[in-house]
Amino acid sequence: MSRTTPGGVLLGSARSPSIVIAAVALTLLPAVGRCAFMCKPPGGSTIILDYLPPECVGVEIRELNLDGSLKRIIPAPRTPEQMRAEEEKRKQSAECDKQNEAQKRENEELIKRYPIEGDLIVARDRALANEKARLEQQNQRLTELKAARAQFENEKARYKGRAMPDRLQADLKANDSDNAAAEHQIEVLNSEMEQIAKKFDADVKRYRDLVNGTVKMPCSARND
Repeated sequence: MSRTTPGGVLLGSARSPSIVIAAVALTLLPAVGRCAFMCKPPGGSTIILDYLPPECVGVEIRELNLDGSLKRIIPAPRTPEQMRAEEEKRKQSAECDKQNEAQKRENEELIKRYPIEGDLIVARDRALANEKARLEQQNQRLTELKAARAQFENEKARYKGRAMPDRLQADLKANDSDNAAAEHQIEVLNSEMEQIAKKFDADVKRYRDLVNGTVKMPCSARND
């Protein structure tokens, strides 16, 4: 069943909602002026005026041309929560771009430094070999300190019930300090070797992904 607006515009059930709205707006547009503003306050009826309706503060406003067509949409003001969310999204997007750019530079440097994968394997083995040599030196140092400690303990036994010479006390104290330092250095070197191995293993995987075109960036999705 069809009906007409006060302006004589035919409205029917077969017409789309957008056409109906435009038709109604056209009939209700002010006779004077070049445009009109339409909005629908929460819980209220649609308002169409030739000036920005104060009743529509806080809601979306549609500016209409004289023929009833849409000229532009004036969005509703953002809430503080929305502004905070948008700022957080902007920061996340900027951080994502920063990480991706840094990774891109590292990828380019990796390919430039190692023309073939074999060069990367050789570099890994060389780096681990250097750390292993330092570790062997510290283990040898620890063996020597333990041997010296045994001698100091034998000498100390001869002074049972008597005060040890200052020299022997100083030797024992220095031996304790040197032994602790050597053990600490061994722990550090073992940790460094583990980190070097992990780093090169990751580089090898990334190298292969780059060659195969399957590499992934730190942020694969933008926060748009």
